Amino acid sequence: MKRLLISSILALALMVVPISGALAADFAEVTITATPSYVSITNTEASWAVGSVAVSTAYWWTADGNAPDPEPFEAADMKSTITNTGSVAEDVGIKVAAFSGGDGWTISTDDSPAEGEISLRAGITGTTNEAAMVQVITTNTSLTTSLGSSSTIKWCMEMETAASFADGAEKTGVVTITATAA
Repeated sequence: MKRLLISSILALALMVVPISGALAADFAEVTITATPSYVSITNTEASWAVGSVAVSTAYWWTADGNAPDPEPFEAADMKSTITNTGSVAEDVGIKVAAFSGGDGWTISTDDSPAEGEISLRAGITGTTNEAAMVQVITTNTSLTTSLGSSSTIKWCMEMETAASFADGAEKTGVVTITATAA
């Protein structure tokens, strides 16, 4: 009798509880985590007020306004600091637009500006000498490559005026620093 009672209770229990596939999961999840790479730079200086300029003269945008000395260029001589605030290594380029004001100035593609032109060059810490500086023109030119994330580079410029000017109006030009993923 005891066996019959246990068998009956077991049979009733199995009828009440639905039979399933041994408690197996019917789905699985995969969590995806992604951090986007981004390119970003900052520069510590935003202007250069040269003032009155003379013909056939070089002007330096350095810490003391003079040509870097000794050579190669040292960090203490540089005027500004570019910082890679992005998440990847970056190639840093530089370009300049033609100067406006009066007859304006165009940008010389060499270190000998003709009338109505200026020559602009840029150098970074470690540049061998003035001749090794980058000629800054109206299209992007490489200033440094593979600047690591959170890394900095110090830099300076030299502007050379032409042998003559067409007018005495104030001139304004804009230098643009660019960054691309290395």
